[in-house]
This record gives sequence, structure tokens and C-alpha cells, in this order.
Amino acid sequence: MNLTLLRDISKKVLPWTIESPEEIENVRALRASGHAAAFVSAPGSAKPYARVLAITPMGREELKRSLQPEAIA
Repeated sequence: MNLTLLRDISKKVLPWTIESPEEIENVRALRASGHAAAFVSAPGSAKPYARVLAITPMGREELKRSLQPEAIA
């Protein structure tokens, strides 16, 4: 899971559209892990994109855990 991208998404006004192939794959992974709700274009699409709709409750819990002091140590 890409925690950095999840943090970035938490700071955006949603829905947020991404067109970078690398970030699209990261959004695909966040969606597959249940941390984000998103529409993602089919692999090989002529115009690839990911549209992030929301961070799920599971994703919000992961963000909270990552900000706890013991997670930093």
C-alpha cells in the first residue's frame, strides 16, 4: 500500500482525477486493499485515469495509525 499517496489524497478535494500511470497503479492498489474508493480505467486504455471518490473507513484508520507516535519510532 502506498501510504504517501493515501496521505496526499486525504488533503485533496474529492473526487480527484489522476492521469499519471504510476499513480494510477498506486490508486489501483489502494482500491484493491480497501483503503480507497475509486474508478480506474481498464489496463491498456487509450486515456488512462483514476478518479478517487473517497478514502474508506479502513483507509482513515490506516492514516490514524501512521500518525501515532509509536509508528514514527
